[in-house]
Amino acid sequence: MDNSKKTLDHSHEHTKDCACDHSHDHNHEHGHEHDHQFLTRGRRWFLSVLMVGALLVLLKPFILGQMLVRVTSYEGSFSYHNVIRICHKIIALDRDNIEAWTALGYAYMDTSRLDKAIAAFEKVLALNPRDRGAASYELGKAYYAKKDYQKAIDSFERIRQGGPHVQAVLEADILKYRHGREGFRSLTSMQTMLGDLADAYRHMGNSAQAAEVQKEYVYYKNKHSAVLF
Repeated sequence: MDNSKKTLDHSHEHTKDCACDHSHDHNHEHGHEHDHQFLTRGRRWFLSVLMVGALLVLLKPFILGQMLVRVTSYEGSFSYHNVIRICHKIIALDRDNIEAWTALGYAYMDTSRLDKAIAAFEKVLALNPRDRGAASYELGKAYYAKKDYQKAIDSFERIRQGGPHVQAVLEADILKYRHGREGFRSLTSMQTMLGDLADAYRHMGNSAQAAEVQKEYVYYKNKHSAVLF
């Protein structure tokens, strides 16, 4: 009787041990399968992100080009809010996009936000320190409007000292960002700039330099009149 009881107890313990081992093995296999699925999903997610990133890199020039076309369209319809909005989107994708910064500066100038215009055109100059066109011209006009005459002089002189082709460079650069009626101002750009420059020198008490610039102003004024009439 005792031996039978021992046999039953042993059999019961063996059954419990087997069940425990089976459960442990099952859980281990299930955990291993779960880890494998997790790693597989992780790899798929990584490859998807990689493919999307590569696609965006390839399409980026096209996307930026289309956005700049929209900027030009909004400029032509004087929709400055939309110009500013799209330019900020372009800059978010391409921090050093000089066309977007220039268009942004013009939009701020046209909405009388001089400090923002100055910041935009200063960025253009940082990207292109040799600028002799629109950025220097508009920056000078912004500083002149704020009565910061020394900085206006510095900006205008950057153009004036640019050499014999400076007028053509300035006109072409303004026309690039001005359309229709606004493009007309390119014809009078040198005249306007020299008039403001002479006045800035007078405000700074430099009458001799003001007189010298005034002579150039008269030359461009007569030249402009000859073109018109």
